[in-house]
Parts: sequence; structure tokens; C-alpha cells
Amino acid sequence: MKRILVIKLSSLGDIAHALPAVRALKDRTGAAIDWVVQPEYVSLLACCPDVARTIAFPRRNFARGFFPFLRELRREKYDAVVDLQGLMKSALAARLARGRRRVGPAWAREGAPRFYHAQPPKVSGPRRHAVDELMDVANLVAPGDAAPPEPNLAFPEAENDGDPGPHVAFAPFSRWATKDWPPAKFAELGKRLATEMGCRIRIVGGRADEAAGEALASQIGEGARNLCGRTDLPGLCSLLKGMDLLVTVDSGPMHWADSLGVPLVAVFGATDPARTGPYRQLAHVVAKDGLSCRPCHSRTCARGDLACLRTLDVETVIQAALERL
Repeated sequence: MKRILVIKLSSLGDIAHALPAVRALKDRTGAAIDWVVQPEYVSLLACCPDVARTIAFPRRNFARGFFPFLRELRREKYDAVVDLQGLMKSALAARLARGRRRVGPAWAREGAPRFYHAQPPKVSGPRRHAVDELMDVANLVAPGDAAPPEPNLAFPEAENDGDPGPHVAFAPFSRWATKDWPPAKFAELGKRLATEMGCRIRIVGGRADEAAGEALASQIGEGARNLCGRTDLPGLCSLLKGMDLLVTVDSGPMHWADSLGVPLVAVFGATDPARTGPYRQLAHVVAKDGLSCRPCHSRTCARGDLACLRTLDVETVIQAALERL
């Protein structure tokens, strides 16, 4: 094959899930890989050497941006178009591209399968990790039975702030309340890591998390810095590369840290680590046992008490963190 188009538009964590499949396509075919992605993630893919060209999908200004997008999309001819999103908008992009063969995931929905030439068979049994399901699509294009390869990433080294370590990042924020361990527990964890291990705590998140990050840094006290909203996405990944540990909820930074090989401890509430946990570090997920309601995969707690998160004690998480440090 000479050229393959990959379509994975979002989100931050889902793009990380696609990296092994893209690496496998590159390794097995030697083809140039182009990638359609939302504009906010273009800078991330610039740090992925397997990607020859990125094509920005105009999600926010679709009417105005459609024809420039279409020109870029149709600039090349593709031996295969690989839709890893599995939605109508990604399947339409696949159909508009100049590709000989279009493939998509087994779980594609919203009518997307009508635009594919092929899909891998559905696998019955327990829920599988998203990385493995995306590898099924890659295997359809370029057959192979090896384990998912390590992602190929090239982020610049972050500047050292000069503080002695260990350096521990906290990623305490997600878009679901049912994923977020209470801030008071993160604060207690930070205080103990700082006093018992001399750790320097760096709190990461987006611009929307700035105020919450500042409050958490203030609660932890000396040695804690709020970096929410102060890095772009490549800068965040560079920062994570320099950490001795990341303590995180189920979030985009968790998946990128895992892709980069950063040691982590992941706190899980409503979601299922078997499906969306840190793929290479599932043994380092901490979750509350004995609750029949979890994982519920819901943005709201049917019980109303967020027991899966509020009853997960700090001692359990700090022991997991100290073992990793």
C-alpha cells in the first residue's frame, strides 16, 4: 500500500486509543498515513512520526469550512480509508475521500456501516478494551496477530523547574462528575505525598479547570503548583513525560501518560477500566470494591451519593502511589 487515511476525530483519550492501530498500519504496510482529526488535536498528531499529514475536520464552522476541508480530503488517493470513530460524520468523511476500500469498527452506529466495504466481526463475551477493538480494524486492512504495538511519539522534553523530586502530577478533572474523586481527598493525598515523600505536586487540566486547580493547590500547600490551562496539549504531554508518577481519574491525560510509559495510579468510579482503563497499566487502577452498581457508565449517579468515589479512602490510593514511587 502507498497511502492510508485514518479518521479519528476526537476525543483526547480516544485518539490515544487509536495510536497502536495506526502504528500497526504503518509497520505492516509501510504506507504514508494521513489522519482526519478535529482542529484542537492537530498539534498532538504533529508529535506522532507515523502521521504524514493531518486534515482538520471543521466541527465548529462546518458550513464555512466544508469546501476547504473537502479539497484537502480529496487531495490524495488512498488504498484504504480506516474509520476508527464509527459515527455518521466520520463515515461520511470516509465516503467523500478518494479511497479504494473503506473499513470501520464492528460497533459503528448512526448508520455509519452503510458507507463501509467491510467491518471486523463482533466479538462476543466480556467488554473489550477500546485499544483491542481498534486493532481489529487495523487487522482487517493489514492482518497480524501480534499484541498492539507501543505508540510512536516524539514530544519535546519539558523544561525542568529546578525543584527536587519526586515529581507527581495530579489529573483530578474529567467531564463527568461520576469519574471525579472528591477534591478534598486529592488534597489530603497531596499533603501526605509532600510531607511523607517530599513530593512536588503539579496539577494539570484544561482552562475550565483553572479555578478548581488553584483551589486544590492552595489546599495542598507548599510544593504544589497549579498548571491547569497553562500548557497546550503537546506541552501537557511533555510535562507528563518528566513526571515520576501521575495520579489521575479516567481522563485524556491518563491515556496519553499511559501511551508515553509514565507510571500512574488511576482512580475509577462509574466507568469500566476493562474498557477504558490505562491499557498498559491496568494493574494500577484503584476502584471501590463491593458495589453492585459499578461500573454504571453513567454521567449521573442513580444512587445520588457517588459511593464509588466518596467511599474510596485516601489510604488505599496513597499505598498504590507509594508502591509506584
